Amino acid sequence: MEKPVQILLVFLAFHLLGAASNEGWWSIDCGGSSSRVVDGSISWEIDTNYTKAGSNMRVRQNQALEEMNTLRFFPNQTDNNCYIIPLKFPGYNYIVRAGFYYGNYDGLSKPPTFDLKLDRENWTTVNTSSSVDGGLPIYHEAIYLTRSGNLTVCLVQTRDGEVPFISSLEGVPITNLYEEVLDTTTATLHLVARTNFGGSEVIRFPDDSYNRVWTRGAIPPNCHANVSIPIDVNLPLQYSTPLPAYFVFYFADLASTRVQGDIRTMKIYINGQEKTTITLQVESLKGIAIYPMDVMGSTINITLIPTNQSTLPPMINGMEIFTRHDLTAQLTPPMGPYPNDISKCLPSLLVIVIHTIYFVALFI
Repeated sequence: MEKPVQILLVFLAFHLLGAASNEGWWSIDCGGSSSRVVDGSISWEIDTNYTKAGSNMRVRQNQALEEMNTLRFFPNQTDNNCYIIPLKFPGYNYIVRAGFYYGNYDGLSKPPTFDLKLDRENWTTVNTSSSVDGGLPIYHEAIYLTRSGNLTVCLVQTRDGEVPFISSLEGVPITNLYEEVLDTTTATLHLVARTNFGGSEVIRFPDDSYNRVWTRGAIPPNCHANVSIPIDVNLPLQYSTPLPAYFVFYFADLASTRVQGDIRTMKIYINGQEKTTITLQVESLKGIAIYPMDVMGSTINITLIPTNQSTLPPMINGMEIFTRHDLTAQLTPPMGPYPNDISKCLPSLLVIVIHTIYFVALFI
């Protein structure tokens, strides 16, 4: 294994809640009957301009999110059950997010499993078993370098009698975001987790300028323990073969009770392997990216352990994990100019005036 190389980037201070452009976005309410505007600027469209396949249906178990109350299902067992989406910024990276809520729409109480493809490349397998009987919607998200003026999203039946469906489809062109660490020219990055630790609600646009969705992360039980006790975070994983993973951790030390000489220093372990040591300064934000590291099995374990020099306990504000899935053909990197160019926007769970921003990339 190569010795880790650290790259330190110091950016100018900025306030995270700047005006955000949604140029080139799409938000499709699959199966919906009318368009609407949410949060003053997100325009949800009906899907009839993007696909002619399948049929619309309303679910029997309503959700708070309106786009989850309708769906389009595809009983035709072909590979042509697709959405074709024109792109305003072809050749750029997009966050592509697909949402699914079964809601027993067919009255069979048999939520299906099926495959999802991006431009005919395998994206993921969708298992909707948790989106019934009061369950929550299921989302799959990828960072994908678009190849042409259109993006194709296809649903593929893989099991007899299990009909694919989709509830929502969203896309946001991104630039500068993650560009220092995530190479999408030869792979698609699949989101495993994006967590706002200690937050009381889900965060998304307008608080996050790229409409990323930050889920509420359970506070580990020992977060408020004494300085010598580590923080353990365990996340479910469903990969039977090793996949390269990218970890991005966010820290904002806003402690107002520090006394002279206090220091917060901790080591980050992933699946028992020590990756780096960080020291947090008060009223500052630090982002740490660790990649690539192979993961597999049923769980990812992340441990933050205070060093012997630390007088304050470990802490964490937010985290993103992606897995890398190679494409069948290498793509040409996009060329500027870029939309939504807003100074490497970091997550809104850290909505503060940032005095100094550090971003450390660790190459494993």
